[in-house]
Amino acid sequence: MSLRVPVKRRLLGCRLCLPALFTAGIAATAIVVGLLTDDMVTALGALLLVPSAILLFAIGLRRENTALSDRRTS
Repeated sequence: MSLRVPVKRRLLGCRLCLPALFTAGIAATAIVVGLLTDDMVTALGALLLVPSAILLFAIGLRRENTALSDRRTS
């Protein structure tokens, strides 16, 4: 079995991963726009969203891992 299937299953089952993906997308877009327009305030401000997206991914995947291990033991 490929690694791609379990990762895809976990990401789709994760409730917090969709907001994390949305936040990461907004941050990436704002950073690119800020750099292309030479607007450092926008680019640096968007960097503040990156830790939030990382934390949302981490919390969501941790909860999903806990739920998966609970399902296996019962």
